[in-house]
Amino acid sequence: MLRFGIIGTNFITEWFVAACQATNGRVTAAAVCSRDLARGQEFARRQGIDQAFDDLAAMAEVVDAVYVASPNALHHDQALVAIEAGCHVLVEKTMATSAADVREIFAAAQSRGVVAMEAMRNVHAPAHSLVRDLLPRLGVVRQARIEKLQYSSRYDRFRAGQYMNAFDPTLGNSALADIGVYCLHPALDLFGPPRDTTGTSLLLDNGFEGAGSMTWGYDGLVVDLSWSKITRGVNPSVIYGEDAALTLDDVGETSMIVLWPRGGEPEVLYDVPTAAPDNMHHELVAFADQVDAGATDARWSQLSVWARELMDAHLGSVSPWL
Repeated sequence: MLRFGIIGTNFITEWFVAACQATNGRVTAAAVCSRDLARGQEFARRQGIDQAFDDLAAMAEVVDAVYVASPNALHHDQALVAIEAGCHVLVEKTMATSAADVREIFAAAQSRGVVAMEAMRNVHAPAHSLVRDLLPRLGVVRQARIEKLQYSSRYDRFRAGQYMNAFDPTLGNSALADIGVYCLHPALDLFGPPRDTTGTSLLLDNGFEGAGSMTWGYDGLVVDLSWSKITRGVNPSVIYGEDAALTLDDVGETSMIVLWPRGGEPEVLYDVPTAAPDNMHHELVAFADQVDAGATDARWSQLSVWARELMDAHLGSVSPWL
């Protein structure tokens, strides 16, 4: 059993504990680290975790792996501390605030002989594997529209004048880093890196990137991506081939996939109610598989680097903070 130490005591780390329990004994939550020891102890008590720490290095001595679920700006440094201590690291998306930092995490892990992976749960879910398998049924794929527009639960407070961390661009936060990654990773895994890109984003009054879009060009294929933290989406994502189209109700938490043959009747191929954290344990199994194999899977590390490179280029063109 892979023993995880968790950084953070928020709702995502609560999901993580539940996901550990769904892995049939592959991984377990063994410790938690918080800047506020009392808060960490209370989280540990509620979640049935044995130990709580306020020092990451101390926690790293008693676990096999560390789940980094702190604010984005802290991911890189905390991941390196855990790696140096000989721990495998699973880093919540976005893995780091620059492609250079992402590469450094992977390089450090390789040098230390441990596994590093970005926690992008949607590309490890069965629905994504099904989409990959279904692409040949579409014929030549010509267009795709991949979108995730999610109205943040914190945005009402921002609109009321409360500028909280989740909307602070100086901490490496953006709609692209928080929501857009759910579009980038599956698109890159399905189609590879684009030949060229264009895009734009809208900035809120504090400079936070609230929503945006990109268009990726390939030879014979165009992929449009849209994301938002300030509006709620109502449309599915669609992949269009010359012979059929495929719709996904939610690219981040897919619960329905429908095949639309050209001139034929639609066929529901996947209908599984899914919501976080229900699809979170798949990434834990993929992580444990890599630990068992003794190496980081290049498929996932390459996706993380490609995605962050595209994010850097896009945000650098629209945001004064990058």
